[in-house]
Amino acid sequence: MSEALRPPNLPHPPSYSKRPSLPVEIPRAYEGGVLSGLLKAPLWLVGRIDDNDGLFRRGCCLLCWGLLFHALFGAAMGLFGGWETAVMSFIKAPIIALSSLGLCMPSLYVFGCVGGMPLKPSQAFALAGSLLAMIGIILLGLTPVTWLFAVSTHNLGFIVLLNTILWLFAASFGGRFLSLFRHAPSLHHTGGLKWWLVVFLVVSMQMATTLRPLLKMPSEGWREKDKKFFVVHFIECFEEK
Repeated sequence: MSEALRPPNLPHPPSYSKRPSLPVEIPRAYEGGVLSGLLKAPLWLVGRIDDNDGLFRRGCCLLCWGLLFHALFGAAMGLFGGWETAVMSFIKAPIIALSSLGLCMPSLYVFGCVGGMPLKPSQAFALAGSLLAMIGIILLGLTPVTWLFAVSTHNLGFIVLLNTILWLFAASFGGRFLSLFRHAPSLHHTGGLKWWLVVFLVVSMQMATTLRPLLKMPSEGWREKDKKFFVVHFIECFEEK
C-alpha cells in the first residue's frame, strides 16, 4: 500500500527478520546422548554448538566415537590382506582421520570466520568432532559391505575403488550435517564450511597415501617411505597385479 493511499490512523506493517531460526522444540525436547543426538536429532546438536553449551565434553565424546568407528572400518577393509593387515589398518585408519582433522582445524576456524560464521575455538572443535563422528557412523554402517568384498575378492583395484566410494559417500553425510547450520541463529553462514570440506577431503586422501599401505603389509616397517601424490597412488593401484 502506497503512502498516499494509507489512512492516517493505520499503523505500518511489522518488519520481519529474514534471519534463520532453529526449531525450538527439537533442542529442548531431545534428551538422548550426544552420539544418538547426532544420528537421530542433528538439529539438537546444531543448537548446542550454536549456544556454546558444554562443547568440550561433547566434542571429545564425538571425537572418540568417530575414531573408534574409523578403526572398525579400517579393520574390515584390511582383511583384504589378512589378519595382520587388518590389525595394522585398525590402528592406521583412526590415525589418518585424526591427523587430517588436526591439520585442517586452523583452516576450519579461518574459513568459518571469513565466511561470516563467528566461530569460537570451542565451537570449531565441537563442529570438527561432530563431522568426524558423522562420517564414522556412516562408515560403521557400511563396514559389513567392505568386509564382504575384502574377504571374497583378490582384485586390488576394485577394493580401492569400493572403499573410496564408500568413504566419499560417508563424507557426503558429513557435508549434509554441516549444511544444517544454515538454521542456526548465530552460525548460519555456511559458505566457508563448504570450501573447508573440500580441503578436508583432499588432505584426508593425501594422508591415507602418506600412511599407505592399508590393504597389504609393507615390505619393511609400518608404511612405505617414498613420497607419492594420492592421484598417482590411486592409478597405480589399478595397475598392480
